[in-house]
Amino acid sequence: MERVATYNHQNTLVQYMMKAEAQVAAEQVRSASGLNSTDYKGIATDSSRLVNLESHYRRLEQYIDEGEVVNGRIQSMYDAVGSMADLTSRLSSLITGLQGDNAAGVEGVVAEAGQLMEELAGLMNTQQDGRYLFGGGRTDQTAVDLDSYTAATYPSSADTGYYQGDSTVAHFQAADDFVLSYGVTADDPAFEKALRAFSLIANMSTDPVDDDLLAEATGLASDATDGLTITQAKLGAASSSLENTIDRHVDEQLVLQTQVDDIRSVDLAESTTKLSQLQASLEATMSLMKILEENNLSKYL
Repeated sequence: MERVATYNHQNTLVQYMMKAEAQVAAEQVRSASGLNSTDYKGIATDSSRLVNLESHYRRLEQYIDEGEVVNGRIQSMYDAVGSMADLTSRLSSLITGLQGDNAAGVEGVVAEAGQLMEELAGLMNTQQDGRYLFGGGRTDQTAVDLDSYTAATYPSSADTGYYQGDSTVAHFQAADDFVLSYGVTADDPAFEKALRAFSLIANMSTDPVDDDLLAEATGLASDATDGLTITQAKLGAASSSLENTIDRHVDEQLVLQTQVDDIRSVDLAESTTKLSQLQASLEATMSLMKILEENNLSKYL
């Protein structure tokens, strides 16, 4: 009679079955979650690369978030400077109306110049999210204080006594290798000339009208308009450069996300096939164990 030794076979099969069950369970998790692993240990060979990719992605995310905030400030500055240029152009038109034989309504022009000067100072004190944008590094206080400004008289000279900020030029680290300078301070020559031109007209004598004063104010207003237009163009260029940098970060994030997904994510078709194979192998093992149990050696003793 042929003897059947079942103990060693059963022990081996039990171990194999437990391993197969673990593999089936792991593959079921992979298929259900869509992930190769729920922790770094499960993707040990790629874990270092994955950490680097995710770190780079988060750094780009920070650049994007902060860049959008900074670009909002630049846009506010751009709009404010454009409005300043509109005011100086308006002043030039008012002065033209006072020259030659057109000196009628001078009191109204003086009054309007004073109002426009206040509006100009308000634009210089533009703030966003509690930050004064034209004060350099002193963002927590107004950049311009007209109470500290001495009214301009002809002939005038540059006077920035109104300025309460500092000389710090705002900048932003927009990328690992790119620092964007975008700051404009309210003591800029174009700002100062604009304010001085308004002050000359707002405080001038109306009887008689001083043609030399008008000529100086005209020159200041024209220079201010040109300077403000250039400043606005620079702000526009800074905004465009920052937007392009942010777009590049977004594009790079898409590439990084694809690489991360390649490491983390499961090919569902491949996983489904593998799961079927593992389940079939487990069922075969269980069937074999059942046969061994039915043919246990004790039945022949």
